[in-house]
Amino acid sequence: MLSTVLLPLDGSLFAETALPVATRLASAAQARLYLTMANQPAAALVGMGEQAAFQPGPDEELRRQGTRYLADVAKRCGQIGDWPVQFRLIEGPVGEAVCGEAGRVGADLIVMATHGRSALGRMWLGSVADHVVRHSTKPVLLVHPGRDVTQSPAPEGGAILVALDQTSYSDAILDPVVDLALTTGARVTLLTVVAPMFDAADTSMPYPVPQHPAILARRSDEAHSRLRRVAARLRRRGLSVSTRVSVGDHAAGGILTVLEEPRFEMVALTTHGAAGVRRLILGSVTEKVIRGATKPVLALHPAA
Repeated sequence: MLSTVLLPLDGSLFAETALPVATRLASAAQARLYLTMANQPAAALVGMGEQAAFQPGPDEELRRQGTRYLADVAKRCGQIGDWPVQFRLIEGPVGEAVCGEAGRVGADLIVMATHGRSALGRMWLGSVADHVVRHSTKPVLLVHPGRDVTQSPAPEGGAILVALDQTSYSDAILDPVVDLALTTGARVTLLTVVAPMFDAADTSMPYPVPQHPAILARRSDEAHSRLRRVAARLRRRGLSVSTRVSVGDHAAGGILTVLEEPRFEMVALTTHGAAGVRRLILGSVTEKVIRGATKPVLALHPAA
């Protein structure tokens, strides 16, 4: 179960888009909520050569502003369960600092907006989110600014769409999904997208090779069998699980098409992994899903 949720902020309303989701999840799980914000020294041009140098005065003022901002947000959140909301101003490059803070507090989940910029332009949550997803071994729940997130990402009656390929590597997302589903009471649908085309092993072939219908049917049957086995494991852990195999030209497009169905409140997947003859590469798939989805995306880059 979730015990610690980390929410990176940058002083912008865009970044605070993830705040309702983080507080609702922490409250539902009776978990600790940590707020963090990265401080980066303010550069100033000094000397005849106009070289950039870091001045202690402006930097101290930024620290004070950042700390006051975090304290104000924590006060607005109030107490969550038995725990007061904690906060800490961190130092260093933003993405690295967030990953380090997640390890320091033992975060089970990082919740953050996919983009946003502070008034001083010192933190871009688009590139920061990308860095955190790629480098942290903690699950990251990405929330898109502009979406109505006044409710939990998977409220009662909603469902979590879990994209899996034919490799066990993609199953790494299942433990975070179990935590979220048990916390929110969400149903889970396991999805595998089977492409009717596959890239030729011979690089001299200028285009993908269509698969014979019998091969496509066999691959679909194999996907169904695997998903049924995974679903049985999850049901033993107390989840309500269904399975689905979809045929589509591209994995990301197939996932996004299914995600558009109203019952799905979020999608979950690992950041990379390959199946077959390069037919599903979840690194690029995850990036396309994050950019194309209008609903929260739970992503995980498992430890090697």
